[in-house]
Amino acid sequence: MKQGILVNGRVKILMRGRVSLYRPRRSGERKRKSARGCICGPDLSVIALRVLVKGDKDVAGLTDAERPRRLGPKKVGALRVAFVLRKKDDVTKYVVRRAI
Repeated sequence: MKQGILVNGRVKILMRGRVSLYRPRRSGERKRKSARGCICGPDLSVIALRVLVKGDKDVAGLTDAERPRRLGPKKVGALRVAFVLRKKDDVTKYVVRRAI
């Protein structure tokens, strides 16, 4: 799905420069490629989504149960970004470990 194509299906687009779905091999090269529009339709089998903001009520089976994190970042920089930590915070408390 390419952003900016307001179509439900696939269309042929003349791509130039470095855009998503196309990397030119030579300077000035253009190529006509097929891309899917950004509008969702019944032909889509899977849509990957992420819950950004939790609303007033819980969605049954999705947000009503609290699940512990199974996997998490391991490096210090990634831990600081994931848990919004400062330099003086101890990152070892935030490492997700498996119980064996």
